[in-house]
Formats: sequence, structure tokens, C-alpha cells
Amino acid sequence: MFDSITARAHDSVRYRPMRLHFHLVDHQDSIPDVGGVEVDDVDHAKAAALATLEELRQEDASAARDWSGWSLTATDPVGRVVFSINLDSAVQ
Repeated sequence: MFDSITARAHDSVRYRPMRLHFHLVDHQDSIPDVGGVEVDDVDHAKAAALATLEELRQEDASAARDWSGWSLTATDPVGRVVFSINLDSAVQ
């Protein structure tokens, strides 16, 4: 999933690259993105994440039901939240 986000983010106009970490989080658990990915722009990274989520939902709609209660939270290298996408309502 994160490679797809990176590819889409790099298709944008070149800006100063930054590293974002895309963590999956629910009310009890989290799946951290330890390595992160380089992106050119936060807005394009968010758009790429939404497009990737839509692709995954279209590929397997039943798996997308398992996303209930989860969010995709992007943080910068020091842990500040840059954006968060509620997976329940991201792409339906």
C-alpha cells in the first residue's frame, strides 16, 4: 500500500521532499509505519492515500469491511500528525 502512495505522491510537481509515516490506528491497536516514505507534498500524499484506499476497496470490498474503526494517520518524522483519514468513511 505504501509503495502506491509513494508513487502517486512523486507524480506531483516537485517540492522539497519530506518523510511521512503512515500508521494504521484503531481504538485499541496500531500498526506503525517504522520506515515511512518520501513524499513531495502533503496534499498530494493525502490524495494518493485516498486513491490507494479506493483501489484496495474496489479490489476487495469485503476486506474493506474489516477497516471499521481504523484510521490511517500520517505523521512527520518527529511524530506530529499531518493528516488522518477515517477508513470507515474515506471511500465508500
